[in-house]
Amino acid sequence: MKLEQREIGEDLELDMSPMIDMVFLLLIFFIVASQIVDEKPKVSIPTAAYAKVPEDTTGRLMITVRQDEKMFIGSDSDPKTIDQVRDRIEMEIEADPEMRVLIRSDGDTKYEVNERVTLACAEVGAQDIIYSVFEE
Repeated sequence: MKLEQREIGEDLELDMSPMIDMVFLLLIFFIVASQIVDEKPKVSIPTAAYAKVPEDTTGRLMITVRQDEKMFIGSDSDPKTIDQVRDRIEMEIEADPEMRVLIRSDGDTKYEVNERVTLACAEVGAQDIIYSVFEE
């Protein structure tokens, strides 16, 4: 049996399609994985019988209030005072007058603490404020 001899100058072609597919799959994986990692301060969100879960909470300034009355802005791990929270909200409102605020408060947080946060938002002109709750 005689095998066909190839010419030495003949180029071999490499199919790039599987490599391009793998690059796109890795790109999609890292985009999705980066969005899942969200280091918010841990709180126990309360439930409510008549809760309405907002369809879109993106673009909202998130304020987290823990049971021990410590407040956090966004995913920042440094606790803030009510004055620092008010100043940050005011700064955000000046940059975007239509700024929306999301308050994530622990279910065991005292009413007075939540009231101070709400009043701080009102003092600087935040008009679209919602509290995080789960539906029962």
